[in-house]
Amino acid sequence: MRIFQNKFFIICLCIALVLTIVPSVFAVMGYKSLAKNIVGTITMPVRWVATVISDGFAGWGKYFGNMKALNEENKALIEENAALKEQLKEAELIEKENERLRDYLDMKNQYPSFSMEEGMVISHSSGNYITNFTINRGTLHGIAVNMPVVTKEGIVGYVVEVGLNWCMVSTLIETATSVGAYIPRSEVVGIVSGDYSMRQEGTCKIGYIDASADVVVGDTVYSSGTGSVYPANLKIGTVTAIEVDEYNRTLVATVTPAVDFSELKWVMVITGYEMGGI
Repeated sequence: MRIFQNKFFIICLCIALVLTIVPSVFAVMGYKSLAKNIVGTITMPVRWVATVISDGFAGWGKYFGNMKALNEENKALIEENAALKEQLKEAELIEKENERLRDYLDMKNQYPSFSMEEGMVISHSSGNYITNFTINRGTLHGIAVNMPVVTKEGIVGYVVEVGLNWCMVSTLIETATSVGAYIPRSEVVGIVSGDYSMRQEGTCKIGYIDASADVVVGDTVYSSGTGSVYPANLKIGTVTAIEVDEYNRTLVATVTPAVDFSELKWVMVITGYEMGGI
């Protein structure tokens, strides 16, 4: 048979016979401890290899078990993290809603004679600075052309076009916009208007101020209430530069609006108010 012609098989058979016969002979001769010692010494490498292999399989089993547990724990943490993010997002939305309502109530408390309709910005003009935008309020909500539009920070602009459930608002920096204005510190009165060359910078101007008028950078500008669009005492902005008009020798003050038009999400349309002025 071929199996008996295999050298490896023959060697293993001989080793097995030696391990079987020699210890038996020593045991019969009364040398059991010696026989046990010989068998232990000879089989030690085999037992060591068997132990290493066994430990290896046990280690791999433990490794894969730990990996499975870690994967399950990681999955649970990811789900928990997603849930916490969702809760945080909802909390932020609620806080923004509460802040918006607080602003609205603050305006109502500060100007009790105002009737106001809140609206959300749904589109706006393109470019670095917004000159007009559209909100989701129209004739169905009592909105009409020329109604002033404001936020808690100050004047935004006025309504220039109205649909059933929308209206377009022109901001302070648009060239067609003008507001009767005054500076409380020095009681200087003027007209704030948009200027084509200034709107790219997001500013407007007070023109035709007397050359001797007391106007300085940092002065706060408010609506005077003169005219038929804006009520009095609404903040317009701050004087950020002053120069002399060389043609008529009057002062021209640059005004940076109090409202950041690029950040507008919600505005209030003043649908009615008691007339009055400075």
